Amino acid sequence: MKKIALMFVFVAFSMMAAFSQDDGFRFGIHASPGITWLANNSDSEAVVSDGTSFGFKFGGIGELYFRENYAIKFGVGMSLAQGGNLVFNTINSAIDTAGVVLFADSQPDIRTNSDSPKVKFRYQYIEVPIGLKMRTNEMGSFRYYAEIPILTIGVNIAARGEIDGVEGGDFKIAKDTGLFQISWGLGGGAEYAISETVSLTAGLFFQSGMANTYFSKTNKEEIDESKTILNGIDIRFGVMF
Repeated sequence: MKKIALMFVFVAFSMMAAFSQDDGFRFGIHASPGITWLANNSDSEAVVSDGTSFGFKFGGIGELYFRENYAIKFGVGMSLAQGGNLVFNTINSAIDTAGVVLFADSQPDIRTNSDSPKVKFRYQYIEVPIGLKMRTNEMGSFRYYAEIPILTIGVNIAARGEIDGVEGGDFKIAKDTGLFQISWGLGGGAEYAISETVSLTAGLFFQSGMANTYFSKTNKEEIDESKTILNGIDIRFGVMF
């Protein structure tokens, strides 16, 4: 799966680079460190967020300008170490003496009966974003821009979970997570022209998931009927050609 994903990213990069010679089209690359966290909508705080994950994104960017300062923006990239921590408050050692299986499809033999265990979730995605970019006229060597809305479709290529107090390190949990992630986002920043055709960019971006990232089968209603979404903030550095 990872080999296919990397090949897809390489082909997409090549196509965008080839189109960059056309008028009205710009191609670029970006690297984006950031933080992500998981949010859960369970009642009575049965599942709560407890900690972030430091992640990293990189990818190719295409900008198709239909007016001088307005463009359809799209791209393809990889997002690594996305996720966060969840605490399962409804698990109690006095009640769940036989243990609770948190990853029923991926790791059916792994059980926990510790009180309110913390679980670390880590995901990797191929992401395909599309959005609208608006920028100012040149102010010296600078332009300022905003991107809103941004719709991103992600394909989960790896997922791992680590349960505090359970030996064995982190486990593969792809079968208990969603294959696709859909998110919305927005961002803004600045471009600095270093030549007529090349600009350096930097910006701050927010992204919030709309699809459930964790499908539990614990036989605990408060957990199994809840929804977990992935949110993130990243600082994006790039070069546009």
